Amino acid sequence: MAVDMYQTGVSGLLAAQAQLATTGHNIANVNTEGYNRQRAEQATTMHMFSGGNFYGTGTRVTDVTRMYQEYAFRDVLVNNTEKAGAEALYNHLTYLDKTMTSVNAGLASSLDDLYGAINAVADNPGNLGNRELMLANAQDIVDHFNEFYSSLEQEKMIKNRDIESRADHISSLTAGIAELNQQIMNAGQNGTPNDLLDQRDRLLQDLGKQVQITTLKDSNGMISVMLNGREPLVSGNQAYRMEVRAGSPDHQQTELYLVPPNSNGQATRIKGSQALGGEMGALFHYRDQVLGPNLSDMGKTAIAIADAFNKIQTQGVDLNGDPGKNMFNDINDPEAMAKRFVGNNPNVTGEVEITDTGKLTGGEYSLKYKGSGEYVLTDITTGEQKVVTSTTDPSDPNAQVLNLSDELGFSLTLSDEPGVSDEMLIQPTRQGAIDLELQLNTGDQIAASGSVVVSPNGDNTGTAKLELTADNQAHLPQKDSPWTVSFDGSGNYTVDYVDSLGASQSVTAAFDPNNPEITVEGVTIKVSGTPAEFDQFEIRQAGGSGNNENALAFAELQNKKWLNNGKSTVTDSLNQTAVGIGSLTRNQGVKAEAAGAAYQQSYDRMLSTSGVNLDEEAANLLRFQQSYMAAARVVSTASETMNTLLQIR
Repeated sequence: MAVDMYQTGVSGLLAAQAQLATTGHNIANVNTEGYNRQRAEQATTMHMFSGGNFYGTGTRVTDVTRMYQEYAFRDVLVNNTEKAGAEALYNHLTYLDKTMTSVNAGLASSLDDLYGAINAVADNPGNLGNRELMLANAQDIVDHFNEFYSSLEQEKMIKNRDIESRADHISSLTAGIAELNQQIMNAGQNGTPNDLLDQRDRLLQDLGKQVQITTLKDSNGMISVMLNGREPLVSGNQAYRMEVRAGSPDHQQTELYLVPPNSNGQATRIKGSQALGGEMGALFHYRDQVLGPNLSDMGKTAIAIADAFNKIQTQGVDLNGDPGKNMFNDINDPEAMAKRFVGNNPNVTGEVEITDTGKLTGGEYSLKYKGSGEYVLTDITTGEQKVVTSTTDPSDPNAQVLNLSDELGFSLTLSDEPGVSDEMLIQPTRQGAIDLELQLNTGDQIAASGSVVVSPNGDNTGTAKLELTADNQAHLPQKDSPWTVSFDGSGNYTVDYVDSLGASQSVTAAFDPNNPEITVEGVTIKVSGTPAEFDQFEIRQAGGSGNNENALAFAELQNKKWLNNGKSTVTDSLNQTAVGIGSLTRNQGVKAEAAGAAYQQSYDRMLSTSGVNLDEEAANLLRFQQSYMAAARVVSTASETMNTLLQIR
């Protein structure tokens, strides 16, 4: 039995040595990220039958296992993706919130200064200094809008580069996982490669920070990785490469493609609208769902300012007696209209005409052709869809016209019928902030005076006042040919005027107090108050600084609500944009905090099983040291017993 005792002691010695080595490995890796505690598993060796009894022959180490729970790791993986994406989006929004706060403060100050200068011009229309100050303040507003667009456009380019660098990082991670899959399969034939498994899990966690992934383990120990449960990233020992290519239809809105191994140029397109999750998903969401719409929202306000000031300016007369020219850029300049449409079919171009700035939403839309003149218009931000039927353009039988004036404030004209697979994008106000440009060079070009002056006769006894509005085709009174409006005692009015051909005309009709409007030559004369018998008014062309009627019209814009379907002033619209971003940032901060707490909870739960506890390992170290010493004593005793037997004669 001495030999058996020796073998038993040696087996215990080797087992204790393995336990000590495993415990030491745990202690050494206590600060190694992603390390899972290991444990040497022991079992008894085959017994020996002798003298009618079974005797134990010692112990053996059957395996060194990881203290690993797959469901706990999957929980960490999911929460890690949520946390990374929520925190990344919050950081992006924080930058935008600061930018918006700064821009809004600057614009609000410049608008106040502009309206102050307008009031000064209204008080003294002939003062060139006030006029120059008004132009300078208008230029400040232009600069603020232009700088805001340039800042966000630069931010968009930075995010595009960030997307590209992250795509390269994801490709390196998938390649690393595929390589470890092969190593784990090879090493798994001789045991469990715990450290390789830990390395692969670390790469999976890093990949999970970038995008949302799901994993599937096969019988060989390899793991297949899917992007959001749909597209493969890793299949066995084969890795897919993530690549960034120009977007469609907007080339600057880059998109992701998955390139399989040995692809020969083939790739799968991952549209930016697809939920990627993680930091990559946050980048796409911020660029496509926040930056773009925010540019369009600010562009809406810039276009509204240009349109409102231009309409008033062109209805007036400048200091030189000339008809007013546009103060800002023409919002429906052909180049501007063309830039608002983007398509991937070079044979189909489009022009987006702004028809009502008050109905513009600041939204952006994708357009799909169904056939038979029907289109599906989708709001990119809200996802809301509507079917639009096109009409033909009488001047061009090939053109397709989508009139959305009543609902969205614009119309689209396509040069030809598109294909059902064509991708089209409508951005009515995206360029508005950068397109804003001051057209006047000197203060004397400001049309502070109205085009016409209404002068009541000094003998009038009624309370009537006349107010004129004219469309673009109206014929206004010319020099030396004033119009007269008179009321008789029978409830009729008479307008004596000179028409566009230079012929004298006279119109007499009944005056309706319930609809007190008189229309002549495209000019609408609105009567307020009550005209008395024989009251008379003269309408003549204004000249020079003759009145401040147009300056007063400029001043009224400060409190006029014409944006957002008549619900907002310019200042209101700017504040709504800034408040919207601020609210979005605060809400995202709450989400990031909640996602961080959920991740920490799942991570702690995983560590409770797989983490290294130094107190526990120190106790194990003492325990296995004692086991080692005891086993050594068994070997020593067996050796002494054998020597004693050999010395017997």
